[in-house]
Amino acid sequence: MDGFQRRREAKKKDILQAAVDLFSIKGLKDTSIADIAQKAGVSQVSIYNFFESKENLAKLAFIQYMNDKMIQSEQLLNSELSFPDKFKEMVLESNKTGQSLSEEFFQSFVWSDPMIQDYYKKNYHNRGTRLFLNLIEQGKKEGFVDSDISTDVILKYIGMFMNILAQSDMSKKDRSDFSKLFFHGILGKDIEHD
Repeated sequence: MDGFQRRREAKKKDILQAAVDLFSIKGLKDTSIADIAQKAGVSQVSIYNFFESKENLAKLAFIQYMNDKMIQSEQLLNSELSFPDKFKEMVLESNKTGQSLSEEFFQSFVWSDPMIQDYYKKNYHNRGTRLFLNLIEQGKKEGFVDSDISTDVILKYIGMFMNILAQSDMSKKDRSDFSKLFFHGILGKDIEHD
């Protein structure tokens, strides 16, 4: 890749990152191309040259966001940490993600776009399932996951939550509650036995 191509790709990357940051905080409606251009340090014309429209930029920014989150999850789940430490990190990251994304972003056209839905399902279902499979097996080996429950049933349980979270009409509070339910169950804590 020559110098021109490198600068061009770096500029596109800066625009995508600026878009992810701003869409996450302000939502799609309240983020303008001018805002993104200013944050990325580029002209508005450059954004239109690279992405053609705000809608295309939003879709690609969301894909970038999902990729970044998946890479982050892969690094965590492939690390040498113990099962409880990985699980705690997943809970913290899930809560941070839910708090950092604007509710309007999930209810926007981007989230309901068939291409985005397909991408989400393929990435979070296929890649995510493999990661959870490894985590479940680690949890069973370390004695933290009930080995009497089949891995297949646990994966179906996880899939059920992922399908629910993929719905575009869910409020931020509901997303947070489902995430809490997934990680802590309906009791939210262990039952003490007498």
